[in-house]
Amino acid sequence: MLSSQGVLVLAVAVVCLSVHGAYAVDFDTEKAFDEVGILKCSMPKIGTRVRPPYPLPDWENMYSKLDVQTKRIYEVVEGNPKEMHIQNLRSDGLLAGNSSHRADLELVVYERGGLSSDTLQAINSIGSDDIVLDWLRDNNQEDWSSNNENVRAIPRKRPTDGKLRVVFIFGEHGRELVTTEVGEYFIKLLSEASVETLLPIFDNDRLFVDSVLKALDDTVVHIVPCENKSARRIVETEDGPGPRTVKLLDEEVVSKYPSNICQRPNVRGVDPNRNWPLYWNVKSSRFQLEQEYGGPAALSEPETRLLFRVYDSVEPLAVVNVHSGMHGMFSPPDYSPIMLNTAASLAEMKLQSQLNQRWMDGKCTVGAGGHAVGYVAYGTHNDFVHTGFGVPSAETWEVYGNERSEYYDCFGLFNPIEKDVLKEYVRNWTGMALEHITHLHQGLIPGIRSPADKFSEEVASLPEPNTCGLTESHVNAMRGLSDLALGRGDKLERSSFVANAMASTPTLIMPTLQEEEDWDEEDSAPSTEMGDHVSGAKQARTAGGSSEGKPSINVSNGVPSTTSVVEDLKKKVMISRTASSSYSFMLGSYSIMIFGITFVTVSYYVYRRFGFRSSGRRRPRRYRVWDVV
Repeated sequence: MLSSQGVLVLAVAVVCLSVHGAYAVDFDTEKAFDEVGILKCSMPKIGTRVRPPYPLPDWENMYSKLDVQTKRIYEVVEGNPKEMHIQNLRSDGLLAGNSSHRADLELVVYERGGLSSDTLQAINSIGSDDIVLDWLRDNNQEDWSSNNENVRAIPRKRPTDGKLRVVFIFGEHGRELVTTEVGEYFIKLLSEASVETLLPIFDNDRLFVDSVLKALDDTVVHIVPCENKSARRIVETEDGPGPRTVKLLDEEVVSKYPSNICQRPNVRGVDPNRNWPLYWNVKSSRFQLEQEYGGPAALSEPETRLLFRVYDSVEPLAVVNVHSGMHGMFSPPDYSPIMLNTAASLAEMKLQSQLNQRWMDGKCTVGAGGHAVGYVAYGTHNDFVHTGFGVPSAETWEVYGNERSEYYDCFGLFNPIEKDVLKEYVRNWTGMALEHITHLHQGLIPGIRSPADKFSEEVASLPEPNTCGLTESHVNAMRGLSDLALGRGDKLERSSFVANAMASTPTLIMPTLQEEEDWDEEDSAPSTEMGDHVSGAKQARTAGGSSEGKPSINVSNGVPSTTSVVEDLKKKVMISRTASSSYSFMLGSYSIMIFGITFVTVSYYVYRRFGFRSSGRRRPRRYRVWDVV
């Protein structure tokens, strides 16, 4: 039997191994950022802790249900037929096994002064799902999942009348009610935009209102007031008795989240913001199946197909995807914590910082989506819109978040719970949208009504922001571009300096969920393609990795079997979330660390309590407070 000293030594060894193992397997983000030179940034944490019972939406006096909201939007548009148009678009989506999902959305179009023939031609020629299927047939999904050299943007083909075309997307996730409130208010404001209507709303700022109206005279605004209607309808449904279940294709699974108000993905459990081709089916190390399932194939969902068809016809120069859950303004990429080092991205970041200070008092985290939001994401809307459609400006706005709420307080975490706060946020983000349009119209983002590789004097004069995803290479490029715009230094030397700074931008591949190396033969089906429209769809191992050697998904009639998809995903989610497959699973267990700490504490107590006694020494008396007072 071990002596008390021996027990103590053993306990210390166990806890040391446990702590080493627990921290060895976690990807050390801070260390990785330091190694590649990612600079520290401002990430405000906004919110207050709320105790149960958690609030629920007030559908009578504060928030509007989808059908009520949609009816009001139709009435607004029909009240201004000269400048506005609304149409309902439908898609069947991909039939996966027994799982089908049809969806529709409204597209609202506004053009001040009257809808031009070019605008009407674009919106009236929005194609069917065949547009999507043709693209899928012509593009190898394996190329897009790994973002290799074969990836090409869809060429712009429609002649334009020189007007700026912008798309705003609201309601991509069901629980983000505040976004559709902003969307409805934005539509109403545009329908009656004039000096008389805008001045009282925006503090009688005549300079701002005049710049907005001037920009709107030369802009076509497209708005999707609610993209993910099926999720929104679940959010509006009262909770039933017993454990809450959700769909994963056609399988019912018990939800981690207790209320329908928490619904993020569509009705069959697919997140539209993970269903796009670029890095589709690559899963971050923090992947949550219930929240981030990317679907049985890229562009399988009607929501993403509908937006694809809109972009294909409208060919916008700027897109804003509006979300909630925090305060933020992000630019691509979502798949990396390092911002794109281009003139457009750097100018966009400076302008976002200016808007953040003006409209949100600096509450927003600004920068690369894969850094500022706190995690990387794959298969996202904005990454594909930027790369696949070649849209120069693709921004994500996070318009509200109580970041101190519990994750299951889904209403309060994603939406204002007080009427005055909701009204303030709706007004401010609508003002931000209008000012963003003025920036685009003035050519302040390179590549949109301005040269793609230059800063304007106005952008160059803005202060350097403390934003996320920057390295010294970005800072040097930004300073060089500012020098060129303001005429400082030798032009050739500064141009060479900028080119070298951009070329020296570091890269960082974040850890992803690794496939299990050894799969039983009976667990994997023969390698097949998922029909003509999804050729070569396989999962990339990392952001630039190969997909060879992966288990395939059983296919029936050109589409994956639902059961095989679900089982395949469950296996993947259960695997170790590591940055290297060489780490030990046993050493990576936090439970071992906790056990070790507990063990050493108890052992020390045993040693102190009985060790001195067994050695014949008396433990010295320790004074207590009540001994001396």
